[in-house]
Order: sequence, then structure tokens, then C-alpha cells
Amino acid sequence: MLDERKRAEAEYPSRVSDEHRRWLETKPFRGERKHTVRHLIDVGYVVDLLELGPESTFLELGCGSGWLTRYAARCGADAVGYDISPEMIDIARAEAAREGLSARFEVADMETLELEPRFDRCLIYEALHHSPQPLDVLAVARRALEPGGLLLVAEPNWSQRFQGRQAAEEFGTTELGITPHRLRRLFRQAGFDDVRRFHSNRRRLYGNRPTEIAMHLLEPFAFRVLAPFRAQVWMLGTAAG
Repeated sequence: MLDERKRAEAEYPSRVSDEHRRWLETKPFRGERKHTVRHLIDVGYVVDLLELGPESTFLELGCGSGWLTRYAARCGADAVGYDISPEMIDIARAEAAREGLSARFEVADMETLELEPRFDRCLIYEALHHSPQPLDVLAVARRALEPGGLLLVAEPNWSQRFQGRQAAEEFGTTELGITPHRLRRLFRQAGFDDVRRFHSNRRRLYGNRPTEIAMHLLEPFAFRVLAPFRAQVWMLGTAAG
């Protein structure tokens, strides 16, 4: 029996509007252009940082509608995704079948899932802030990874706890933020070494107009100032032997 918090996460697809449901089914496409752009940029980061390829055994915790797990499968990885929402898993399975992909999807709680250490790559993408037990989630990832396996976590920064208030009030979902300092500490507590932090502002392309050249020159400085409030946090760790 799921508690109220987890039930809200599990029932999320049935609580949103029909339009939002269609976006879940087609993610990352057919939504607002800005969301499609940022998600496609993030796919590149995932493939690069996890070095995904045909030899990879890939696990995604909190996979939602499974769009990133399916991208991993497109890269040739043996890909598996888990999510607490049966409806999300139904969407993921239907889309994988429609696309002719071998990615597999199962319903499971990412805080308590028990897996054999058979994966060499694990992703938690914008899912950790839905759990008040982030260490439990990272521990699940560590148990599922072979020694030397890589875990990549991508999260909104700590301001998500404020920016996500509307979703929390409307759908009952958990919307928490986490600082890079705390996330790094949790990685180490969960059994990860060589923890590296990256930050992304999904930089735009600049043209040759004078105003755009000026923006290009000023952007790094503005980004450093605003990073604690706006930058997405990416963290990569290696499962200790």
C-alpha cells in the first residue's frame, strides 16, 4: 500500500490535463519548443557523460515515460527503466513497442528497489527531487551497479522547492531541491568515488550581430553570478570497489 506522497507520484499521469498527458506520451517532442530544446541538449550530456554505447548495461531510476531509457536503447545499450507509476510504465512500454526498441520497463519504487549488481551505467534524471529520501535512492543505484560503474544524476537546483510549489499543490507531488554540496555528500555516503560536478545553463547559439556578440562575452560572468539560483546540477560518480 502506497502512502499519500507516493500515491500522488504513481497517479500523476491521471491527474494532469489531457494536453499534458499527450506531452508525456510524446516527450521530448510536441511540447513547448523550449522544453524540446532543453531535453534534446540534455540527451547529448547523458550520452557523453555516461559514455553510452552497444556494450553498456543501462539502468534509469524514476524513468517516467521512459524517453531517456529509449534513447539509451537507441545507442545500443541494454536498457531498463523503473518508475513508481504504472501509467508511466504503460506509456514507456507502448512507445518502446511502437519504436521497435528492446528497452524494458518495470513498476518499482526507486527508494526500495532491490537489484543485482549487473549494470555499468545508471541515470537519475530530474527524479531525485521527488523523494525526501535521496540517500535511499542513491543506495539503490549503488547496489545495482558493478564496481566501477557510473551514476549520473541531473537535478534542478535547490530553488526547485519554491519553483515546484504549484505542481505540489495541484498534483500532490513531492517537489524538493538539493544543493550541490549536499548531493556530493550523499554520493559519497552511498558508496561512490571520484565524484565530479558539472553545471548546465543550456547555452544558446549566438550570431554575429553586435548585441549578440556582447551577450556572448557577458554570459559567462552572468552565469557565474546566477548559477546558484538557475543552473541545473549534474553529478557523476563511480561505484567504489
